[in-house]
Amino acid sequence: MLLLVGGRLASVLLALVSIRLSTTLLPPEQYGILALLVTFQVFCGLFLINPVGQYINRHTHEWVDDHTLLARLSRYRRYVFFAGLTGALAFCAWATLQPLPWSERLLYMVAVTAMVLAATWNATSVSLLNMLGLRSASVTWAIVTSCAGLLISGLLVVQWPNGLAWFAGQAAGMAMGAVGAGRAVRRCLPVPVAGDYPLLDASAVRSYILPLAAATGFMWWQLSGFRLLIEHYWGLAALGMVAVGLGVANQLWSVFESLVMQFLFPLFYRRIAASSVLDGQQAFSDLINSLGPMYLVFAAATLVAAPALVTLFLASSYEGVRMFVFLGMLAECTRALGNLFAVGAQVEKRMGALILPYAVGAVLLTSCLIFAAGIGANILQAIGMVIFAGLGMLVTMILRVRRLVSFKFDTRCWIAAILLFGCIACVGWMWQSLAETWIVSLGMLMLTGLISVLAWAVLYWMSPGIQRLLSVRLMPTFSGK
Repeated sequence: MLLLVGGRLASVLLALVSIRLSTTLLPPEQYGILALLVTFQVFCGLFLINPVGQYINRHTHEWVDDHTLLARLSRYRRYVFFAGLTGALAFCAWATLQPLPWSERLLYMVAVTAMVLAATWNATSVSLLNMLGLRSASVTWAIVTSCAGLLISGLLVVQWPNGLAWFAGQAAGMAMGAVGAGRAVRRCLPVPVAGDYPLLDASAVRSYILPLAAATGFMWWQLSGFRLLIEHYWGLAALGMVAVGLGVANQLWSVFESLVMQFLFPLFYRRIAASSVLDGQQAFSDLINSLGPMYLVFAAATLVAAPALVTLFLASSYEGVRMFVFLGMLAECTRALGNLFAVGAQVEKRMGALILPYAVGAVLLTSCLIFAAGIGANILQAIGMVIFAGLGMLVTMILRVRRLVSFKFDTRCWIAAILLFGCIACVGWMWQSLAETWIVSLGMLMLTGLISVLAWAVLYWMSPGIQRLLSVRLMPTFSGK
């Protein structure tokens, strides 16, 4: 746990330094272009890659046990390349509506393809290292990826100050991490069994991949795709400001989510890999009662820290994004809680149950944004709709998963988390005008972090669910190598 926390703290600092550097070197219009490129990358990642990636995570331990993991992953390469080309074509289709010359369009298409390939193999290899219990290697290659991306992006943007250069540098960093982590995975696994082993069969595609792809497609729109509407109705400069504000929130939440997922999800997947229905339901209950309250505390902490983060890690030209950061923290909380409850579909492998909740969120967000543009709402009011759509998705997700998996809430932990959320948020409301200097902002961040750690310690002490998860053993055969 200490190793993962140290690695995630390093990732947080690198992510925030990356935001500081990018906002210093890129004006809002170019940051808007970067946001659009990321939108198409996320489309491929969520709609095309994520369903197969989740299927691999769900079966990693089974395939390692029978020595077929590497053989099955060899078939994954062609699919990933297909996904990268699809992202390029999607960008090309959008670019036909924009006054872009073909030379620039081709550069953007190549960059999107390269990023999808590099990011997919990076995430796959780093995740496999963690799933196999090789925590130190997983953390090391994640940090190498962040450092390399930051360095290369900075050098490219100094030479060519535009969003494409920053995006290309991030892709290069992803590629370096993917190569190193991939070699580490191959070294730790036994020699694969000879034979032809498919990655997916027809029943898996029908019952798992296609329903999950539909769900993640709607998720993409709610998470990133709506930026196309922001650019259309409010302009590229407004999109740049929105992308910076929401990006700060997303970076923090992504790092925190990846930390808890790195630590607890392998234990959860191992626990349900060969369990009975009742054991799977208990494992899911333990997961939501462990992470849900932690998410609420983290949401309160990020709301308190938002003004300090703006002061410390954003260039002065982006000072106006403070409210976007506030709204982004709340939107990320609803998204993370929704994704947490969505894990319930993994217990029964009935991914079609996720389509309706994400569809509700996507439809709500689209309708609200079009309505807001029609009545002349400002960009801040428009982004408030993201929270509303997220709440709609979350409520629908809980009701939908409740019909699928019989889980129980740990009432003590959830009530304690809600009370802690209220207390921390009230403190943050009183502190919001204090973060005007670097020293005060840094002190606020340190104090907020200390309070959050103490709150998490209380929740850990109160939660038998997290203690049951931590008692699971992964794979002694590989964790010692």
